Amino acid sequence: MKSRLQTVHYQARQKLLASKEKSKDYYDRTTGKMKLRVGDKVLLYDETVRRGRSRKLGAKWIGPYVITELDKVNATIARGRKATKVHLNRLKPFY
Repeated sequence: MKSRLQTVHYQARQKLLASKEKSKDYYDRTTGKMKLRVGDKVLLYDETVRRGRSRKLGAKWIGPYVITELDKVNATIARGRKATKVHLNRLKPFY
């Protein structure tokens, strides 16, 4: 009984991981094609709502931040002294 449960658990885990990969590939495929380079300034979409603030009236974009590294669909931005890795869908160029 125990070995059967372990086998079923392993199979379910494998299906879950495959589904996760498929979802990530689909999400990354819909990434907007932006011409960003290392050193560009960008704004970061801020989805947090601070206590006592209205979501409608709050600023949706914060920044500007500087891009320090680029991957296929992720960018590392310098936020003060620390670096944060974010998806390109959360960034827009700062003019």
